[in-house]
Parts: sequence; structure tokens; C-alpha cells
Amino acid sequence: MDIALATVTVISLTMAFAMGIVTCRLIREERRRADARVPMLMADLAADGDNARTVAPPVRTAEPAPPRRRVAPATPVARPARSAGTVALRPFLASVAAAVVVLAAVSFTMLSERSRGPDPGAGTPEPVELLSLAHAKEGDYLAITGSIRNPSDGIERGQLSVTAIVFDRDGTVVGTGQTPLPVAVLPPGSETPFTISLPDADRINRYRISFRQGQTSVPHIDRRRPNGQARSGVPAPTGGQP
Repeated sequence: MDIALATVTVISLTMAFAMGIVTCRLIREERRRADARVPMLMADLAADGDNARTVAPPVRTAEPAPPRRRVAPATPVARPARSAGTVALRPFLASVAAAVVVLAAVSFTMLSERSRGPDPGAGTPEPVELLSLAHAKEGDYLAITGSIRNPSDGIERGQLSVTAIVFDRDGTVVGTGQTPLPVAVLPPGSETPFTISLPDADRINRYRISFRQGQTSVPHIDRRRPNGQARSGVPAPTGGQP
């Protein structure tokens, strides 16, 4: 999540900076061209005004016409035309602005989701249930067998494994083991057996088991109790005397 957020932020800032430089250069170039066209346009308008002067033929009337008031020709006012390059630049600027806005919105959304954190209403998944547990000595190995169930209101669990820690009579850890469960996925309401074997059976006095999903500990409830009371933990290892 942090890597994706940092990547999007860097891309957004880089694009905004690059587009700003390109836009400034294009606007500067268009202004330079417009400034160069203004003197040429003024000269063309002045030449057209001089050529437009005409002399009207005299009007013959019986009475002398009143003296005509001489009006000086109007001085043409130069209006710089809108540059075609400036008009063509508008879609490009609009695209740049839209890209910056989209990237900023994505960054804001990711920051908001990160600040909210996990949804408290989602709750904690139901723990798996330990239905049975037994052990038997097989040569130099201690075979621990049992079965677990994924409750019907639980979530689908994959990559489940069983872990065992064994101790000697002094309470010292003499070995550990981990074995994948025989099913790739344990859907809600399903059961599966498990078996895990550890060497040096003669040294083992007691053991504890727990379950994992990938690299994450999975809590479990001991359903072996005759009174039906549940016992849970994170993890809640179960032990037995071999």
C-alpha cells in the first residue's frame, strides 16, 4: 500500500511539473509569434487606408452648393487576430489539466483509505474448531493426528498448516514441526483431518499444536471438551501427554 501510494504521488508530481514546463514554453512561443505579427498587420492596414481614398466627381447644380466639410479619413485601428496556434493549444491544456486532476484524485483516495484503516464493522473471522486430537508412537517418531472444522459462518481458508511444538520432561523445547493440511482450501462448514510426525519420540513428554494460514496464525477453539464449552486463543495451542 505504501509503495503504491508513493508511486502514484511521484508520478502525479512529475507529470504536473513536466506539463507545467511544456505549457509555459508553448504559451511563450505563441506570444512571441503574436508580437511579431502585430507590426506587420499595422503596416498592411495603413497601406490599405491610403489606397482606399477616392475623389468624387463634381456635382453641377443651379445653385452653388454649400461648402463641404472636409472630414479626415479615420485612422485604421489594428486588432491582432487570434492566433490559430493559441486555439489549437486549448485542447492540449485541457488534457493536461484533466490528467493532473485524475492523478490528484487517485492520490487523495488512497490517502483517505489509508487514514480510515480497517473497517471496524468487518469483525474478526471465526476461528477454526479442533474436533479431535490423538497421538501414537511409530518407531522413533511421534505421530499426532486430529481433525479441524471451518465453522459455517467462517471464511474460506487456504494454505492451512498444522504446527507442533514438543517438550521434554523438564519443559525444554526439543523440536518443532509444520505440515500442510491435506486440502488446498477449507470452505466454511467443511472438516479435514491432519497428521504431523516428529522425531525423538522417547524424549517427548508433551506437545502443543496450532494452525497457520500462510504466515499468519489462525485462532482455534477446542471442541473436544465434554461440556461443550469453547476455548479460544490467538493462537490457542492444545497439548497432550504422549
